[in-house]
Amino acid sequence: MARGKIEGLVRAGARVTVVAPRAVEGIHRLVTEGLVALIARAYARDDVRGFQLVIAATDDHDVNRSVAADAGSAGALVNVVDCAELSTFIAPAVLAQGDLQIAVSTSGASPAFAAFVRDRIRRDIGPEFGVALAILRRVRDRLRSDARSNADRRRILRGLAEAGLVERVRTKDRAGIDRLLGSFAGHGTTLAALGVELA
Repeated sequence: MARGKIEGLVRAGARVTVVAPRAVEGIHRLVTEGLVALIARAYARDDVRGFQLVIAATDDHDVNRSVAADAGSAGALVNVVDCAELSTFIAPAVLAQGDLQIAVSTSGASPAFAAFVRDRIRRDIGPEFGVALAILRRVRDRLRSDARSNADRRRILRGLAEAGLVERVRTKDRAGIDRLLGSFAGHGTTLAALGVELA
């Protein structure tokens, strides 16, 4: 649970410090890569000082309660995993595919269940959704520069999504994508013209 929270914070650009007597391999890898600082010892009261956001993700309720109280005294936001009543904010389980982000929350009732639901969604929402979104963003920018109306842009972008853009991205059907782009956004609108490459 702690590793997932840490990885999410790192992806968001946060500078993360972990206080733990033991850390799993994934956290050690982040430390080795210089993305996370590790203080390898048990939690001490002053560890929260100077931080804006604190997450308590230990399996010891007493330690989590102390972290929450200390963070509150230090003026930091705090999330206690599995205990919404001790938290000042709730962190949902997030599925990110490129710029597409889907958040699942159980309002603190069960973060493990939120992660389970997120992982179920991941089966249907793969990386092709992030690539399709990147294409739609470029199309939207192009339509704006053509001074199309908001209604026209919405119709075109929704049409592309509903006409099977995601499926064509998933199968890497470049010709099919270019045909879709041309029919909805106008002649000359292609992956190459938009500067989008399919991996």
